Amino acid sequence: MKVVAAVGELEQQYGDRIQFTIVPAEQTALRGDEVEGFGFTDQKHGLVIFSSEGDAVVMFPGHQFGKDEIDVGIQQVLNGS
Repeated sequence: MKVVAAVGELEQQYGDRIQFTIVPAEQTALRGDEVEGFGFTDQKHGLVIFSSEGDAVVMFPGHQFGKDEIDVGIQQVLNGS
């Protein structure tokens, strides 16, 4: 399942409790320092789940994750663990 499709399903599931922002590849390429700060040095991209305070809590480099992993990360953030 593509990230966009997974995000769409999760947006419906969680409603207003979460907010997704997909950063296009062109913009990601311009944010190299920020991307490296998330530990994505080899992959140069990935998925980051932030807390409501703006802290990066869960980070998945590259594309080796799917809806289930994203859902677990969301639960981790929502439950404060």
